[in-house]
Amino acid sequence: MNWPIPAAIALVIAFSAACGADTRSSSEPSKASQDSGKSHGDPLVDPYIRIQETLADDSIDHLAELGAQLVAGSETLQEKPGIAEVLIGAGRIASPDIETARLAFQKMSMGLIAYLKATPAARADLQVIHCPMAFNNKGAYWVQSTGDVQNPYHGKMMLRCGDPVSWKKSPG
Repeated sequence: MNWPIPAAIALVIAFSAACGADTRSSSEPSKASQDSGKSHGDPLVDPYIRIQETLADDSIDHLAELGAQLVAGSETLQEKPGIAEVLIGAGRIASPDIETARLAFQKMSMGLIAYLKATPAARADLQVIHCPMAFNNKGAYWVQSTGDVQNPYHGKMMLRCGDPVSWKKSPG
């Protein structure tokens, strides 16, 4: 689409305002690079959070390994709510296309939210976020460490787009 520069700038400003966009310069390190290695002590949560941070950083690096860690971490949890969805997403997360990886992450997120709603002890320092603009304004949820929003569906373009949702009101 060939938009005039002022129209393109207005569109970016409108998206930014709608989602409370981050105004940092691109030379600042992302929160994903700062949080890497932080452990939540759960075999599903730790690789999931690393996937979320990776996608928020507009990267697909190491998604295959992280997906494999999710599969391994779910071995003893097969009967828990949401695990089937986590596994479906984990099986597709290693796509070489970031948009396909983000679709897989959406499925994985819905499963992880259901798992965490049924496992309150594993929710420490985690929050559910909803971005109404994800997937052509259909909206999508994800789980992340508490703190600044790190949108895995829009990445750096709209890193801060999304609002926290209480666990009680989250889907799943």
